[in-house]
Amino acid sequence: MDDIADLQAQLVALRMAVEGAWLSLLGNDGDPVGTVAKLKEANVAAVDQLDATTPNAKALRDTVAAHTAHLWSSIEWQLQQIAANK
Repeated sequence: MDDIADLQAQLVALRMAVEGAWLSLLGNDGDPVGTVAKLKEANVAAVDQLDATTPNAKALRDTVAAHTAHLWSSIEWQLQQIAANK
């Protein structure tokens, strides 16, 4: 059980690092919210193209696509809050 908790902690730390990196990079963009929307669409579309010939593969692909969309939505929301507070 400790291994699962450690893995979850590592995944949360990785996600926070990814979000932080994108927020930093997009902070200098002329239209960060618009750029995030495009990146979100492109990334989800790329995941949706993964081969999923079995039910388990399809479930995994769909889960990764949903997580990818959630990640980009979170980044988009944070950038919207930053823009609203300027």
